[in-house]
Amino acid sequence: MKKYKKLFNEVIYISKVTKVTKKKIRLLFSVLLSNITVFFDILIILVFAYLLGGEGNEESSYFIFIEFIVNNIYLLPFIVVFRTIVVLVEKVNIHDLQLHVERNLKAYVLTEVYKKGNYSIADATFYTNALSGHLSYFYGALAGMLNNIIQIIVYSSFLFYTDFQTISAFAAGGLILIFPTRFLLLKSRKHMHESWVFNQEVGRDIQRVIQNLFLIKILKTSEYELDLYKKSLVGLQQSQFKNLAYGTINSLLPNFLTVFTISTLVAFFNFASAITLEFLGITLRLVQTIGNTNNTLNMLVNSSVHIEKFMEFEADKLQVDPSYYNINEKNQTAVSLNKINFKYFNSDEFIFENLDLEFQKGKHTVVTGANGSGKSTLLGIISQIYYPEKGTIDIFTKKIGYVGVTPLIIDGSLKENLLYGNQDKSVSDETLLDTLESFNLFENQEYDLDFEVSNRTLSSGQMQKISFMRALLANSELLLLDESTSNLDAKTRNMIFNILKSKNITIINSTHNHQEFEYDHHINIEFEDEDRLFVNLA
Repeated sequence: MKKYKKLFNEVIYISKVTKVTKKKIRLLFSVLLSNITVFFDILIILVFAYLLGGEGNEESSYFIFIEFIVNNIYLLPFIVVFRTIVVLVEKVNIHDLQLHVERNLKAYVLTEVYKKGNYSIADATFYTNALSGHLSYFYGALAGMLNNIIQIIVYSSFLFYTDFQTISAFAAGGLILIFPTRFLLLKSRKHMHESWVFNQEVGRDIQRVIQNLFLIKILKTSEYELDLYKKSLVGLQQSQFKNLAYGTINSLLPNFLTVFTISTLVAFFNFASAITLEFLGITLRLVQTIGNTNNTLNMLVNSSVHIEKFMEFEADKLQVDPSYYNINEKNQTAVSLNKINFKYFNSDEFIFENLDLEFQKGKHTVVTGANGSGKSTLLGIISQIYYPEKGTIDIFTKKIGYVGVTPLIIDGSLKENLLYGNQDKSVSDETLLDTLESFNLFENQEYDLDFEVSNRTLSSGQMQKISFMRALLANSELLLLDESTSNLDAKTRNMIFNILKSKNITIINSTHNHQEFEYDHHINIEFEDEDRLFVNLA
Protein backbone atom coordinates (compact mmCIF):
# COMPACT_ATOMS: atom_id res chain seq x y z
CA MET A 1 0.00 0.00 0.00
CA LYS A 2 2.89 2.31 0.86
CA LYS A 3 4.35 1.72 -2.63
CA TYR A 4 1.12 2.83 -4.32
CA LYS A 5 0.82 5.87 -2.07
CA LYS A 6 4.37 6.85 -3.01
CA LEU A 7 3.57 6.43 -6.72
CA PHE A 8 0.42 8.52 -6.31
CA ASN A 9 2.38 11.35 -4.65
CA GLU A 10 4.98 11.20 -7.42
CA VAL A 11 2.28 11.44 -10.07
CA ILE A 12 0.81 14.49 -8.30
CA TYR A 13 4.28 16.07 -8.22
CA ILE A 14 4.87 15.49 -11.94
CA SER A 15 1.39 16.80 -12.66
CA LYS A 16 2.33 20.07 -10.95
CA VAL A 17 5.64 20.23 -12.80
CA THR A 18 3.98 19.89 -16.22
CA LYS A 19 1.80 22.99 -15.63
CA VAL A 20 -0.71 21.89 -18.26
CA THR A 21 -4.03 23.62 -17.62
CA LYS A 22 -7.28 21.74 -17.20
CA LYS A 23 -5.72 18.25 -16.99
CA LYS A 24 -8.51 17.02 -14.67
CA ILE A 25 -11.19 18.50 -16.89
CA ARG A 26 -9.68 16.84 -19.96
CA LEU A 27 -9.51 13.47 -18.21
CA LEU A 28 -13.12 13.80 -17.00
CA PHE A 29 -14.18 14.83 -20.50
CA SER A 30 -12.50 11.70 -21.84
CA VAL A 31 -14.43 9.60 -19.28
CA LEU A 32 -17.69 11.26 -20.32
CA LEU A 33 -17.04 10.52 -23.98
CA SER A 34 -16.15 6.95 -23.08
CA ASN A 35 -19.54 6.54 -21.38
CA ILE A 36 -21.25 7.79 -24.51
CA THR A 37 -19.21 5.36 -26.62
CA VAL A 38 -20.20 2.42 -24.40
CA PHE A 39 -23.87 3.35 -24.66
CA PHE A 40 -23.72 3.40 -28.46
CA ASP A 41 -21.69 0.15 -28.57
CA ILE A 42 -24.35 -1.68 -26.60
CA LEU A 43 -27.11 -0.07 -28.67
CA ILE A 44 -25.53 -1.10 -31.99
CA ILE A 45 -24.91 -4.69 -30.77
CA LEU A 46 -28.51 -5.05 -29.53
CA VAL A 47 -29.97 -3.67 -32.76
CA PHE A 48 -27.92 -6.11 -34.87
CA ALA A 49 -28.78 -8.98 -32.48
CA TYR A 50 -32.48 -8.13 -32.91
CA LEU A 51 -32.17 -7.90 -36.68
CA LEU A 52 -30.23 -11.16 -37.00
CA GLY A 53 -32.14 -13.11 -34.37
CA GLY A 54 -35.54 -11.79 -35.19
CA GLU A 55 -36.47 -11.50 -31.54
CA GLY A 56 -35.63 -9.61 -28.40
CA ASN A 57 -36.38 -9.67 -24.73
CA GLU A 58 -39.74 -7.90 -24.77
CA GLU A 59 -39.82 -7.75 -20.98
CA SER A 60 -36.60 -5.78 -20.77
CA SER A 61 -36.64 -2.03 -20.18
CA TYR A 62 -34.51 -1.34 -23.24
CA PHE A 63 -36.66 -3.33 -25.71
CA ILE A 64 -38.90 -0.40 -26.60
CA PHE A 65 -35.85 1.71 -27.45
CA ILE A 66 -34.37 -1.06 -29.60
CA GLU A 67 -37.68 -1.55 -31.37
CA PHE A 68 -37.83 2.17 -32.09
CA ILE A 69 -34.40 2.09 -33.79
CA VAL A 70 -35.35 -1.02 -35.75
CA ASN A 71 -38.58 0.61 -36.92
CA ASN A 72 -36.56 3.67 -37.94
CA ILE A 73 -33.56 1.76 -39.25
CA TYR A 74 -32.34 4.77 -41.26
CA LEU A 75 -31.10 6.13 -37.89
CA LEU A 76 -28.52 3.33 -37.58
CA PRO A 77 -25.88 4.77 -39.98
CA PHE A 78 -26.17 8.14 -38.21
CA ILE A 79 -25.65 6.43 -34.86
CA VAL A 80 -22.51 4.70 -36.19
CA VAL A 81 -21.17 8.02 -37.56
CA PHE A 82 -21.93 9.84 -34.32
CA ARG A 83 -20.18 7.12 -32.29
CA THR A 84 -17.12 7.41 -34.53
CA ILE A 85 -17.04 11.19 -34.03
CA VAL A 86 -17.25 10.73 -30.25
CA VAL A 87 -14.32 8.26 -30.32
CA LEU A 88 -12.31 10.62 -32.52
CA VAL A 89 -12.91 13.60 -30.22
CA GLU A 90 -11.90 11.49 -27.21
CA LYS A 91 -8.66 10.34 -28.90
CA VAL A 92 -7.78 13.87 -30.04
CA ASN A 93 -8.49 15.25 -26.56
CA ILE A 94 -6.12 12.79 -24.87
CA HIS A 95 -3.47 13.05 -27.59
CA ASP A 96 -3.50 16.82 -27.28
CA LEU A 97 -3.08 16.47 -23.51
CA GLN A 98 -0.12 14.13 -24.03
CA LEU A 99 1.54 16.57 -26.45
CA HIS A 100 1.12 19.46 -24.01
CA VAL A 101 2.55 17.38 -21.15
CA GLU A 102 5.51 16.28 -23.29
CA ARG A 103 6.22 19.84 -24.43
CA ASN A 104 6.11 21.28 -20.92
CA LEU A 105 8.18 18.44 -19.46
CA LYS A 106 10.85 18.88 -22.13
CA ALA A 107 11.01 22.59 -21.35
CA TYR A 108 11.17 21.88 -17.61
CA VAL A 109 13.87 19.18 -17.86
CA LEU A 110 16.00 21.24 -20.26
CA THR A 111 15.72 24.23 -17.92
CA GLU A 112 16.79 22.12 -14.96
CA VAL A 113 19.68 20.62 -16.94
CA TYR A 114 20.76 24.13 -17.92
CA LYS A 115 20.36 25.63 -14.46
CA LYS A 116 21.30 22.96 -11.99
CA GLY A 117 22.70 19.82 -13.52
CA ASN A 118 26.21 18.58 -14.19
CA TYR A 119 25.21 16.43 -17.13
CA SER A 120 26.99 14.98 -20.11
CA ILE A 121 25.56 15.78 -23.55
CA ALA A 122 24.20 12.23 -23.85
CA ASP A 123 22.47 12.34 -20.46
CA ALA A 124 21.07 15.82 -21.07
CA THR A 125 19.66 14.73 -24.45
CA PHE A 126 18.25 11.53 -23.04
CA TYR A 127 16.51 13.13 -20.08
CA THR A 128 15.11 15.94 -22.20
CA ASN A 129 13.73 13.76 -25.00
CA ALA A 130 13.21 10.14 -23.94
CA LEU A 131 12.16 10.73 -20.36
CA SER A 132 9.71 13.50 -21.21
CA GLY A 133 8.19 11.54 -24.06
CA HIS A 134 7.58 8.41 -21.99
CA LEU A 135 6.10 10.33 -19.07
CA SER A 136 3.54 11.93 -21.36
CA TYR A 137 2.26 8.44 -22.21
CA PHE A 138 1.13 8.14 -18.60
CA TYR A 139 -1.80 10.48 -19.18
CA GLY A 140 -2.95 8.52 -22.19
CA ALA A 141 -2.65 5.30 -20.20
CA LEU A 142 -4.48 6.83 -17.23
CA ALA A 143 -7.34 8.04 -19.42
CA GLY A 144 -7.45 4.64 -21.11
CA MET A 145 -7.58 2.88 -17.74
CA LEU A 146 -10.44 5.08 -16.49
CA ASN A 147 -12.35 4.54 -19.72
CA ASN A 148 -11.77 0.77 -19.67
CA ILE A 149 -12.91 0.46 -16.05
CA ILE A 150 -16.13 2.30 -16.89
CA GLN A 151 -16.70 0.12 -19.94
CA ILE A 152 -16.10 -3.08 -17.94
CA ILE A 153 -18.58 -1.94 -15.27
CA VAL A 154 -21.24 -1.04 -17.84
CA TYR A 155 -20.81 -4.21 -19.94
CA SER A 156 -20.70 -6.44 -16.86
CA SER A 157 -23.75 -4.76 -15.34
CA PHE A 158 -25.69 -5.27 -18.54
CA LEU A 159 -24.72 -8.95 -18.74
CA PHE A 160 -25.57 -9.53 -15.08
CA TYR A 161 -28.93 -7.91 -15.74
CA THR A 162 -29.68 -10.03 -18.83
CA ASP A 163 -28.07 -13.40 -17.93
CA PHE A 164 -26.93 -13.55 -14.33
CA GLN A 165 -26.05 -17.26 -14.15
CA THR A 166 -23.95 -17.41 -17.30
CA ILE A 167 -21.97 -14.24 -16.70
CA SER A 168 -21.39 -15.22 -13.03
CA ALA A 169 -19.71 -18.40 -14.23
CA PHE A 170 -17.52 -16.38 -16.60
CA ALA A 171 -16.71 -13.84 -13.88
CA ALA A 172 -15.61 -16.59 -11.50
CA GLY A 173 -13.38 -18.01 -14.20
CA GLY A 174 -12.06 -14.53 -15.00
CA LEU A 175 -10.54 -14.25 -11.53
CA ILE A 176 -7.93 -16.72 -12.73
CA LEU A 177 -6.55 -13.92 -14.96
CA ILE A 178 -5.26 -12.03 -11.92
CA PHE A 179 -2.28 -14.33 -11.43
CA PRO A 180 -0.85 -14.48 -14.98
CA THR A 181 -1.58 -10.76 -15.43
CA ARG A 182 0.48 -9.86 -12.35
CA PHE A 183 3.33 -12.14 -13.47
CA LEU A 184 3.39 -10.65 -16.98
CA LEU A 185 3.27 -7.07 -15.66
CA LEU A 186 6.28 -7.68 -13.40
CA LYS A 187 8.23 -9.19 -16.30
CA SER A 188 7.29 -6.28 -18.54
CA ARG A 189 8.45 -3.76 -15.92
CA LYS A 190 11.78 -5.54 -15.55
CA HIS A 191 12.49 -5.34 -19.28
CA MET A 192 11.35 -1.71 -19.47
CA HIS A 193 14.00 -0.90 -16.84
CA GLU A 194 16.59 -2.78 -18.91
CA SER A 195 15.57 -0.83 -22.01
CA TRP A 196 16.08 2.40 -20.06
CA VAL A 197 19.69 1.43 -19.26
CA PHE A 198 20.48 0.34 -22.83
CA ASN A 199 18.90 3.52 -24.22
CA GLN A 200 21.32 5.59 -22.19
CA GLU A 201 24.25 3.46 -23.35
CA VAL A 202 23.23 3.97 -26.99
CA GLY A 203 23.20 7.74 -26.48
CA ARG A 204 26.62 7.72 -24.86
CA ASP A 205 28.05 5.55 -27.65
CA ILE A 206 26.81 8.04 -30.24
CA GLN A 207 28.24 10.98 -28.27
CA ARG A 208 31.66 9.32 -27.96
CA VAL A 209 31.83 8.58 -31.70
CA ILE A 210 30.74 12.09 -32.72
CA GLN A 211 33.20 13.76 -30.36
CA ASN A 212 36.09 11.60 -31.59
CA LEU A 213 35.11 11.12 -35.23
CA PHE A 214 38.40 12.29 -36.73
CA LEU A 215 40.49 10.22 -34.35
CA ILE A 216 38.39 7.10 -34.98
CA LYS A 217 38.83 7.50 -38.73
CA ILE A 218 42.57 8.10 -38.43
CA LEU A 219 43.09 5.12 -36.12
CA LYS A 220 40.71 3.04 -38.24
CA THR A 221 38.78 1.83 -35.21
CA SER A 222 35.35 2.37 -36.73
CA GLU A 223 34.59 -1.37 -36.77
CA TYR A 224 35.42 -1.63 -33.07
CA GLU A 225 33.18 1.37 -32.25
CA LEU A 226 30.43 -0.01 -34.48
CA ASP A 227 30.58 -3.35 -32.67
CA LEU A 228 30.17 -1.58 -29.31
CA TYR A 229 27.25 0.41 -30.70
CA LYS A 230 25.64 -2.74 -32.11
CA LYS A 231 25.92 -4.50 -28.75
CA SER A 232 24.07 -1.62 -27.08
CA LEU A 233 21.46 -1.63 -29.87
CA VAL A 234 20.99 -5.40 -29.59
CA GLY A 235 20.53 -5.10 -25.83
CA LEU A 236 18.02 -2.28 -26.34
CA GLN A 237 16.15 -4.19 -29.05
CA GLN A 238 15.96 -7.39 -26.97
CA SER A 239 14.70 -5.63 -23.84
CA GLN A 240 12.12 -3.66 -25.86
CA PHE A 241 11.00 -6.83 -27.65
CA LYS A 242 10.55 -8.73 -24.38
CA ASN A 243 8.64 -5.80 -22.88
CA LEU A 244 6.38 -5.73 -25.94
CA ALA A 245 5.98 -9.52 -25.97
CA TYR A 246 4.86 -9.74 -22.33
CA GLY A 247 2.53 -6.78 -22.84
CA THR A 248 1.01 -8.33 -25.97
CA ILE A 249 0.46 -11.69 -24.26
CA ASN A 250 -1.18 -9.86 -21.37
CA SER A 251 -3.58 -8.05 -23.68
CA LEU A 252 -4.46 -11.19 -25.70
CA LEU A 253 -4.93 -13.50 -22.70
CA PRO A 254 -8.52 -12.48 -21.73
CA ASN A 255 -9.73 -12.78 -25.31
CA PHE A 256 -8.10 -16.17 -25.78
CA LEU A 257 -9.40 -17.63 -22.52
CA THR A 258 -12.95 -16.39 -23.09
CA VAL A 259 -13.24 -17.56 -26.70
CA PHE A 260 -11.55 -20.86 -25.79
CA THR A 261 -13.98 -21.38 -22.88
CA ILE A 262 -17.04 -20.61 -25.01
CA SER A 263 -15.75 -22.87 -27.79
CA THR A 264 -15.16 -25.72 -25.32
CA LEU A 265 -18.62 -25.34 -23.78
CA VAL A 266 -20.23 -25.29 -27.21
CA ALA A 267 -18.20 -28.28 -28.49
CA PHE A 268 -18.49 -30.59 -25.47
CA PHE A 269 -21.38 -29.42 -23.31
CA ASN A 270 -24.09 -28.37 -25.80
CA PHE A 271 -23.87 -24.78 -24.53
CA ALA A 272 -24.83 -23.17 -27.85
CA SER A 273 -28.55 -23.10 -27.04
CA ALA A 274 -27.88 -20.95 -23.97
CA ILE A 275 -25.98 -18.28 -25.89
CA THR A 276 -27.93 -15.41 -27.39
CA LEU A 277 -26.54 -13.05 -30.01
CA GLU A 278 -26.73 -10.06 -27.66
CA PHE A 279 -24.93 -12.04 -24.92
CA LEU A 280 -22.24 -13.11 -27.33
CA GLY A 281 -21.78 -9.59 -28.77
CA ILE A 282 -21.58 -7.85 -25.38
CA THR A 283 -19.36 -10.60 -23.90
CA LEU A 284 -16.85 -10.34 -26.73
CA ARG A 285 -16.87 -6.56 -26.40
CA LEU A 286 -16.29 -6.94 -22.65
CA VAL A 287 -13.42 -9.34 -23.24
CA GLN A 288 -11.86 -6.95 -25.75
CA THR A 289 -12.09 -4.18 -23.17
CA ILE A 290 -10.44 -6.38 -20.52
CA GLY A 291 -7.65 -7.05 -23.02
CA ASN A 292 -7.30 -3.31 -23.59
CA THR A 293 -7.21 -2.84 -19.83
CA ASN A 294 -4.33 -5.27 -19.52
CA ASN A 295 -2.53 -3.43 -22.30
CA THR A 296 -3.18 -0.14 -20.51
CA LEU A 297 -1.91 -1.65 -17.26
CA ASN A 298 1.28 -2.55 -19.09
CA MET A 299 1.60 1.08 -20.26
CA LEU A 300 1.05 2.32 -16.69
CA VAL A 301 3.69 -0.10 -15.39
CA ASN A 302 6.14 1.14 -18.05
CA SER A 303 5.28 4.71 -17.14
CA SER A 304 5.95 3.93 -13.47
CA VAL A 305 9.56 3.07 -14.42
CA HIS A 306 9.95 6.48 -16.04
CA ILE A 307 8.23 8.19 -13.12
CA GLU A 308 10.81 6.50 -10.87
CA LYS A 309 13.66 7.74 -13.10
CA PHE A 310 12.21 11.24 -13.17
CA MET A 311 12.12 11.35 -9.38
CA GLU A 312 15.76 10.18 -9.35
CA PHE A 313 16.52 13.03 -11.74
CA GLU A 314 14.81 15.45 -9.36
CA ALA A 315 16.56 14.01 -6.32
CA ASP A 316 20.00 14.22 -7.97
CA LYS A 317 19.58 17.86 -8.95
CA LEU A 318 21.82 20.18 -7.09
CA GLN A 319 20.05 22.62 -4.85
CA VAL A 320 22.24 25.53 -5.70
CA ASP A 321 22.60 28.38 -3.24
CA PRO A 322 23.11 31.50 -5.40
CA SER A 323 25.32 33.02 -2.70
CA TYR A 324 28.15 30.62 -3.62
CA TYR A 325 28.95 32.81 -6.66
CA ASN A 326 30.04 36.32 -5.71
CA ILE A 327 30.66 39.08 -8.27
CA ASN A 328 32.60 42.11 -7.00
CA GLU A 329 34.51 44.49 -9.25
CA LYS A 330 36.72 45.47 -6.30
CA ASN A 331 38.13 41.96 -5.91
CA GLN A 332 41.92 41.95 -5.90
CA THR A 333 41.98 38.71 -7.90
CA ALA A 334 40.13 37.93 -11.13
CA VAL A 335 38.82 34.56 -9.96
CA SER A 336 39.11 32.88 -6.58
CA LEU A 337 37.91 29.30 -6.06
CA ASN A 338 37.47 28.41 -2.39
CA LYS A 339 37.09 24.80 -1.11
CA ILE A 340 35.37 23.64 -4.30
CA ASN A 341 33.92 20.10 -4.47
CA PHE A 342 32.64 18.98 -7.84
CA LYS A 343 31.41 15.75 -9.47
CA TYR A 344 29.29 15.02 -12.50
CA PHE A 345 25.72 13.80 -12.43
CA ASN A 346 25.32 10.07 -11.75
CA SER A 347 28.97 9.82 -10.72
CA ASP A 348 30.52 8.99 -7.36
CA GLU A 349 33.96 10.26 -8.33
CA PHE A 350 34.85 13.83 -7.42
CA ILE A 351 36.77 15.73 -10.08
CA PHE A 352 37.80 18.38 -7.55
CA GLU A 353 37.86 18.21 -3.75
CA ASN A 354 38.59 21.18 -1.52
CA LEU A 355 40.05 23.06 -4.49
CA ASP A 356 41.61 26.45 -3.70
CA LEU A 357 42.81 28.36 -6.76
CA GLU A 358 43.35 31.99 -7.81
CA PHE A 359 43.75 33.78 -11.15
CA GLN A 360 45.21 37.28 -11.43
CA LYS A 361 43.54 40.29 -13.06
CA GLY A 362 44.78 41.39 -16.45
CA LYS A 363 46.97 38.32 -16.80
CA HIS A 364 47.09 35.46 -19.30
CA THR A 365 47.12 32.16 -17.42
CA VAL A 366 47.49 28.87 -19.27
CA VAL A 367 46.11 25.70 -17.68
CA THR A 368 47.60 22.42 -18.88
CA GLY A 369 47.14 18.77 -18.00
CA ALA A 370 46.43 15.36 -19.41
CA ASN A 371 43.09 14.40 -20.92
CA GLY A 372 40.57 13.96 -18.15
CA SER A 373 42.49 16.11 -15.73
CA GLY A 374 39.62 18.60 -15.48
CA LYS A 375 40.81 21.59 -17.56
CA SER A 376 37.49 22.09 -19.36
CA THR A 377 35.55 21.30 -16.19
CA LEU A 378 37.43 24.06 -14.40
CA LEU A 379 36.31 26.58 -17.03
CA GLY A 380 32.76 25.28 -16.73
CA ILE A 381 32.75 25.88 -12.97
CA ILE A 382 34.14 29.40 -13.34
CA SER A 383 31.49 30.28 -15.95
CA GLN A 384 28.61 28.61 -14.01
CA ILE A 385 28.04 25.99 -16.67
CA TYR A 386 28.65 23.48 -13.87
CA TYR A 387 27.78 23.90 -10.22
CA PRO A 388 29.92 22.73 -7.31
CA GLU A 389 28.40 20.73 -4.47
CA LYS A 390 30.43 22.73 -2.00
CA GLY A 391 32.55 25.88 -1.89
CA THR A 392 32.41 29.48 -3.11
CA ILE A 393 33.63 31.42 -6.12
CA ASP A 394 34.67 35.08 -6.06
CA ILE A 395 34.91 36.77 -9.43
CA PHE A 396 35.53 40.38 -10.44
CA THR A 397 33.13 40.63 -13.40
CA LYS A 398 30.02 39.22 -14.98
CA LYS A 399 31.30 40.06 -18.47
CA ILE A 400 32.65 36.62 -19.34
CA GLY A 401 33.52 35.50 -22.87
CA TYR A 402 34.16 31.97 -24.07
CA VAL A 403 35.88 30.48 -27.11
CA GLY A 404 35.99 26.70 -27.43
CA VAL A 405 37.44 24.17 -29.79
CA THR A 406 34.06 24.00 -31.58
CA PRO A 407 32.89 27.58 -32.16
CA LEU A 408 29.18 28.40 -32.13
CA ILE A 409 27.99 29.62 -35.52
CA ILE A 410 24.33 30.16 -36.35
CA ASP A 411 22.77 30.10 -39.80
CA GLY A 412 22.38 33.81 -40.33
CA SER A 413 24.12 37.01 -41.33
CA LEU A 414 27.65 37.95 -40.39
CA LYS A 415 26.23 40.69 -38.17
CA GLU A 416 23.93 38.28 -36.34
CA ASN A 417 26.86 35.98 -35.60
CA LEU A 418 29.09 38.78 -34.35
CA LEU A 419 26.39 40.11 -32.01
CA TYR A 420 25.01 36.74 -30.92
CA GLY A 421 24.25 37.00 -27.19
CA ASN A 422 25.52 40.59 -27.04
CA GLN A 423 23.39 42.69 -24.69
CA ASP A 424 24.93 45.95 -25.91
CA LYS A 425 22.55 47.21 -28.58
CA SER A 426 24.70 50.26 -29.33
CA VAL A 427 27.44 48.49 -31.31
CA SER A 428 27.66 50.35 -34.59
CA ASP A 429 28.10 48.82 -38.03
CA GLU A 430 31.32 50.80 -38.34
CA THR A 431 32.72 49.08 -35.22
CA LEU A 432 31.73 45.70 -36.63
CA LEU A 433 33.43 46.40 -39.96
CA ASP A 434 36.59 47.66 -38.24
CA THR A 435 36.71 44.49 -36.14
CA LEU A 436 36.28 42.29 -39.20
CA GLU A 437 39.08 44.17 -40.91
CA SER A 438 41.45 43.89 -37.95
CA PHE A 439 40.88 40.13 -37.72
CA ASN A 440 41.20 39.74 -41.50
CA LEU A 441 38.25 37.36 -41.64
CA PHE A 442 38.07 37.29 -45.44
CA GLU A 443 41.15 37.95 -47.53
CA ASN A 444 40.77 40.24 -50.56
CA GLN A 445 37.02 40.63 -50.05
CA GLU A 446 34.77 43.51 -49.10
CA TYR A 447 32.87 43.00 -45.89
CA ASP A 448 29.07 42.84 -46.02
CA LEU A 449 27.37 42.54 -42.63
CA ASP A 450 24.31 40.99 -44.26
CA PHE A 451 26.40 38.25 -45.84
CA GLU A 452 24.87 34.85 -44.91
CA VAL A 453 27.22 32.42 -43.17
CA SER A 454 26.98 29.01 -41.51
CA ASN A 455 29.25 26.29 -40.18
CA ARG A 456 29.09 24.80 -43.69
CA THR A 457 30.38 27.89 -45.51
CA LEU A 458 33.13 28.95 -43.09
CA SER A 459 36.43 27.27 -42.36
CA SER A 460 37.30 26.19 -38.81
CA GLY A 461 39.76 29.08 -38.53
CA GLN A 462 37.15 31.63 -39.65
CA MET A 463 34.64 30.31 -37.14
CA GLN A 464 37.16 30.66 -34.33
CA LYS A 465 37.95 34.21 -35.44
CA ILE A 466 34.25 35.06 -35.23
CA SER A 467 34.13 33.63 -31.70
CA PHE A 468 37.03 35.85 -30.63
CA MET A 469 35.45 38.88 -32.26
CA ARG A 470 32.14 38.13 -30.56
CA ALA A 471 33.86 38.11 -27.16
CA LEU A 472 35.61 41.42 -27.88
CA LEU A 473 32.46 43.13 -29.15
CA ALA A 474 30.65 42.07 -25.96
CA ASN A 475 33.36 43.91 -23.97
CA SER A 476 34.35 40.72 -22.15
CA GLU A 477 36.65 41.40 -19.20
CA LEU A 478 37.33 37.71 -18.51
CA LEU A 479 37.94 35.42 -21.48
CA LEU A 480 37.83 31.63 -21.06
CA LEU A 481 39.58 29.67 -23.80
CA ASP A 482 39.30 25.91 -24.29
CA GLU A 483 41.67 24.71 -27.03
CA SER A 484 40.47 27.81 -28.83
CA THR A 485 43.35 28.20 -31.29
CA SER A 486 43.64 24.63 -32.54
CA ASN A 487 42.55 25.69 -36.04
CA LEU A 488 44.64 28.86 -36.28
CA ASP A 489 48.12 29.30 -37.71
CA ALA A 490 50.88 30.94 -35.67
CA LYS A 491 50.55 34.33 -37.43
CA THR A 492 46.80 34.53 -36.81
CA ARG A 493 47.18 33.29 -33.24
CA ASN A 494 49.77 35.98 -32.42
CA MET A 495 47.64 38.66 -34.06
CA ILE A 496 44.60 37.72 -31.95
CA PHE A 497 46.51 37.62 -28.66
CA ASN A 498 48.17 40.98 -29.39
CA ILE A 499 44.68 42.45 -29.80
CA LEU A 500 43.53 40.83 -26.53
CA LYS A 501 46.62 42.09 -24.70
CA SER A 502 45.97 45.64 -25.87
CA LYS A 503 42.44 45.42 -24.35
CA ASN A 504 43.82 44.34 -20.95
CA ILE A 505 41.54 41.29 -20.87
CA THR A 506 42.06 38.61 -18.23
CA ILE A 507 42.56 35.26 -19.96
CA ILE A 508 42.29 31.72 -18.58
CA ASN A 509 43.49 29.42 -21.34
CA SER A 510 42.98 25.65 -21.19
CA THR A 511 45.38 24.09 -23.68
CA HIS A 512 47.66 21.15 -24.44
CA ASN A 513 50.26 23.30 -26.20
CA HIS A 514 51.30 26.14 -23.92
CA GLN A 515 54.46 26.63 -26.00
CA GLU A 516 52.33 28.34 -28.63
CA PHE A 517 51.54 31.29 -26.37
CA GLU A 518 53.11 34.15 -24.55
CA TYR A 519 51.60 34.01 -21.10
CA ASP A 520 52.05 35.36 -17.60
CA HIS A 521 51.28 32.27 -15.50
CA HIS A 522 51.25 28.53 -16.04
CA ILE A 523 49.22 26.07 -13.94
CA ASN A 524 49.58 22.33 -14.59
CA ILE A 525 47.06 19.78 -13.31
CA GLU A 526 48.84 16.61 -12.18
CA PHE A 527 47.57 13.29 -10.80
CA GLU A 528 48.83 11.85 -7.52
CA ASP A 529 47.03 8.75 -6.20
CA GLU A 530 43.89 9.73 -8.14
CA ASP A 531 43.98 13.20 -6.60
CA ARG A 532 44.47 16.29 -8.75
CA LEU A 533 47.23 18.71 -7.86
CA PHE A 534 47.43 22.24 -9.26
CA VAL A 535 51.09 23.08 -9.71
CA ASN A 536 52.25 26.62 -10.45
CA LEU A 537 55.02 26.34 -13.03
CA ALA A 538 55.38 30.00 -13.91
